[in-house]
Amino acid sequence: MQEAKAVYHAENAEQAKERLALWSTRWGEVAPKSVATFERDFDATIAYYQLEGVALEWVRSTSLLERVNRQLRPKFRQALSFGSNVGAEVALYLQVQRLHAKWNHMSWWQTSHALYFDLQQVHHP
Repeated sequence: MQEAKAVYHAENAEQAKERLALWSTRWGEVAPKSVATFERDFDATIAYYQLEGVALEWVRSTSLLERVNRQLRPKFRQALSFGSNVGAEVALYLQVQRLHAKWNHMSWWQTSHALYFDLQQVHHP
């Protein structure tokens, strides 16, 4: 498991693929089903390397994803009560912006004001 975990702690996608190849070679005969499962859709599992400006530990951790899902789940439930898709999308967008502000150690006040001015530019170019 430690060796498999190291694949996802690579510095970039190419290094992750190299580590997977080594891991697969080492464990292919002993655990062929595990190797096949690990290799299946591997490129999709390392798509986070394409994200710029995001700390990788925020996006590759299952526990963080679970926390984010817990924080978004109430918004999904609220979204069902909106009269339009736009209202639901705005509520979810604002929740994601709150999480982004928290992760970047920004206050919600700063973030909400930045959103206000961004919105003004969209409507009054």
